[in-house]
Amino acid sequence: MTQNSIQTPPLCPSKIDVLTAIRERRSIRRYSPEPIEEDMLNCVLQAGLAAPTAMNRRPFHFAVLRDRQTLSKLAAGKKHAWMLSEAPCAIAILGDKQVESRLEHLYADCFAATQNMLLAIHGLDLGGVWLGVSVDSEWYELITKILELPEQIIPTAVISLGHPRESRPVPDTWEPEKIHYETW
Repeated sequence: MTQNSIQTPPLCPSKIDVLTAIRERRSIRRYSPEPIEEDMLNCVLQAGLAAPTAMNRRPFHFAVLRDRQTLSKLAAGKKHAWMLSEAPCAIAILGDKQVESRLEHLYADCFAATQNMLLAIHGLDLGGVWLGVSVDSEWYELITKILELPEQIIPTAVISLGHPRESRPVPDTWEPEKIHYETW
């Protein structure tokens, strides 16, 4: 059976409606050692694959990372990625420059997928955090090396995820001064 002939996994029921998920999702950095169930992981990946993209080019790829050594190396490579060392899973969001050569579109498409996955993670009662990958940083180079990425594939983000071992309060993010109608 080829990769393309594999049937789409069933959708997991979300425990929360989409608008509540958007409002209440928080970055969770501490996880229990409990592994992520395969059906839940597939639902998170499916959410990423459902993201909108410029001209439906879909330049994203996802690398699922569960190997403890790999996660520890990535955690050690960036100060603010320490949570990878205790995460049971991470997903690297990768962009294909051959599919989308305009980098602003490639990044926007990959970030839309990242946000979809973070919302799915929250909806499944899991916790996750978005870890940015700065272009040409040491971490960018480390990810490229560890994942053995071909030249046209670039790392754009990493999501650390697991069963939450912390909760965070929902802040009031309503800032009417940031909303403009018609003109500035």
